[in-house]
Amino acid sequence: MTTPRRGIVAVGGVLAAAALLVACSAAPDAKAPDATEGAEPSAPTCESILRPSFVDELTELGWAAQERPFQIGEHEVPGGVQCVWGDLTSGTDLAQMYGWAPIDADTAVELQDYLEENGWVREDGEHYVYLTEDPDLIGYLEEGEYGITYQFADGWVALADTKSGLDLVTWRG
Repeated sequence: MTTPRRGIVAVGGVLAAAALLVACSAAPDAKAPDATEGAEPSAPTCESILRPSFVDELTELGWAAQERPFQIGEHEVPGGVQCVWGDLTSGTDLAQMYGWAPIDADTAVELQDYLEENGWVREDGEHYVYLTEDPDLIGYLEEGEYGITYQFADGWVALADTKSGLDLVTWRG
């Protein structure tokens, strides 16, 4: 069973970070909506963007998702979803954040530039561009850890509260 990571982001911190500069990931073939010719793809939801087994684990913990539009700072990315998962009834401050949105190439470049201009650290991979919070400014991270991270690919952007959390985000549209 996958358990919430040590140093889980507090709900208040997650929501504050989301409002400031927030908003997903998996294998390259798992992200793009599976659109059948002439059919409308379904809209992503907090449950559909994550691995089904992980949704089951969160539900078994008594956690539920608070769903909102996908945002990067004040910029809403249409067609996406951003989710804060936690025990919304107990008042605990433990939570995890995930998101996914379709994005065109021009908007992706614009939002990557926006994040970099606001102090986010860029990391170019073979298939993805990652932008993560500056670890020097985040008090809860240990050496080598990543905080809130966006993953940009051809046609989509993903979000998780850690870079490794992006592995849990999949699209099954």
